[in-house]
Parts: sequence; C-alpha cells; structure tokens
Amino acid sequence: MRPGTGHAPMLSHADVPAWLVARGLLDNDAVLDGDLVVRDVSSRNRNYRVETNGARGYLLKQGLGDEAAATVANEASVYQALGAEPALAAILPRLHHYDADERVLVLELVSDGQDLRVYHSATGRFSAGPSAALGTALGALHRATRRQATPLPAAAAWALSLSEPPLAILRDISAAGIELLRVVQSAPGLAEALAGLRQTWLPEAIVHGDVKWENCLVTDADGPAEGVRLVDWESAAYGDPAWDIGSALAQFLSFWVFSIPITGAEPPERFPELAAHPLDAMKPALAACWMAYQAALALPRAESEARLLRAVSFAGVRVLQAAFEAAQYQQGLTSAVVLHLQLAHNILLRPEDAAARLLGLPLQPGGWP
Repeated sequence: MRPGTGHAPMLSHADVPAWLVARGLLDNDAVLDGDLVVRDVSSRNRNYRVETNGARGYLLKQGLGDEAAATVANEASVYQALGAEPALAAILPRLHHYDADERVLVLELVSDGQDLRVYHSATGRFSAGPSAALGTALGALHRATRRQATPLPAAAAWALSLSEPPLAILRDISAAGIELLRVVQSAPGLAEALAGLRQTWLPEAIVHGDVKWENCLVTDADGPAEGVRLVDWESAAYGDPAWDIGSALAQFLSFWVFSIPITGAEPPERFPELAAHPLDAMKPALAACWMAYQAALALPRAESEARLLRAVSFAGVRVLQAAFEAAQYQQGLTSAVVLHLQLAHNILLRPEDAAARLLGLPLQPGGWP
C-alpha cells in the first residue's frame, strides 16, 4: 500500500504479468515466449483480460476507489461461498485468487462465452436453449443456497426505493432522472405497489442481484453442452429469489421496448407492432426460462404459481429500473423511457394480467406452456 493512504496501488497494464507470476498463477515461460496477451477492458473497475496460448486465461478486477473495492470484495465473498457447491460449479467462473490487501480479484476467463445481448442481437432470434439454461442456472443457485448461512449482506433491490429515493440515488442524478422520479411518485398506485413489494421482500437465498443479458454468458451456443455462466456478482446478496427470475423476464420486455421505433407519424397504439423484435417472437424463449427455473427449483405447483406472480411484479420493477438507468444519460425523458415507465406501471398494477397477456404465462392450473 502507498504510505499514509491506506489504499493499494492500482495495477497498470505493464504490472499484470509480474503480479501473476509472483502469485504462482503464471510461469515465466508464458511471459518470455511472447504468447501472453493482456488487454485492458476497464469500465467501472480496473479490469484486465489475460490470455496465453494453450493455457488458462484470467480476468483481473480491481476496484477504483473504496466503494468499488467493496463491491469487488463482495464478489470475492460470493465465489468463496459458492465455490464449494458442486451443483453451482457450471454456472459461474472459477475463483483463482483474491488479494484483499491489493483489492484484486482473479477469475477464470470464460473465453468461449458470448453474452445474451450480443447473442440475441447477432442472431436476431430468441431460441429456447439459452433462455432455459439461464432459468436452470438461477433455479440451481436459489435451491442450493435456500435458507443457507452466508456472509453476504441481506439487502433489498434498490429500485424498490425509487418512490422514496435515498440520498445515494439523488447524489448524481440527471435532470431526466429527477423528472422520472416525479412521475413515479405521482403515477396512481405506483408508489404503493413499490412499497408493498418492499414490505414483502423475502430474503431466503443468495441472489445474483443484477441479472441482465450482459451478465449471462452463453457457452457452446446451440451445441450439445449449451449452458449459461453468470458473471459480475458485485451486487449479490442474501435476498428474494423472485428478484433474479423477475429480472430475467424483464430483459425480454426491455429489449422489446427499446426496439420500437417511435415516430410522430404513427399513433401510440401501433408502436408495439412496429418493434424490430416483437414480443410474440420472444414468448417461447421467455416461457422456457420460467419453466426451466421452476423445474430446477423443484417447488410445489401452488408455490411456483405464487412465485411467478411475485416474479412478474419484480419484472415490472426491473423495467422501471431500466427506465431510470437510461434516463441517467439524458436531459429529458425520451419516448423509449416513457414507454418503459408506462409498461412498468401496468405490470405493477395488474401483475396477473401481465403474466397471462404480456408474458404468455397464465397463472391458472394447466395454463403454462
């Protein structure tokens, strides 16, 4: 650490090979032979992608600042807690090393994975295989960690507080974000729906906390061993499992809405049919995700139906969160953000109707695909 600061020095691109060698994660031959490739893929953290010819690769993560370092430490705790679970070995990268003093996390590099957003955008289709694999992965996670002792914090999803935002949300909010919060607080029944979900939040398993397509890597796509690896566990906590599966369902809804071209020449009621990615085309994959999840969780039918209703409600919250996140980059509310708001409002006020008509997942017995 630097004297007097209490902070670990940040790893530079040039530091990475020697750092890995010093910890026995890389041998000198890999460096001297010139087969080592280190790529800086930093975003909110300092990230390095390390590849060697014919050898295992690594992803290094180091938090930029105390807050980011804390989330990286939380992610390390997740891998330490889940690494001993045989049922979960296939759904997350392997933990190779965590240096608490230097705040560096070293993970297996999933080199053969493609995130679901890239996969869907590239193929233009929504096959059931990857979606079912995601449902299976989430079901396995929640079943294996249900009512299990864990060092992770018990925390509710922050988006549930958008009607009564804490200072942390208001600290760096945009003008469009402020406008969105006003809409949330004034929309009939929306604040009450969020409050109800906050009050009934049921922490009973480890949850990923940030299930979005960018964090779901498809491996062996369309192959015999097709699966999904979940990455970026910085937001993981001991929480409500319905939040994770609801977030997975919400990804389809948000992708659909963002694909709608908003023009002044068309009336609003025609917007859905103009979508580049129609929701009807996604429904088989969406249903496959839910069916695989409830099968992996192995809950009784009545309990599965109750969880579906909660998952749909949380999908509405996640759509609302997507609207807020998009608004953070804008000075005013765009049409796509407004559509997200309207969709979230409708889902939260009428979750049963949304399950049946919007998602194609009716609650009545025998009604699932």
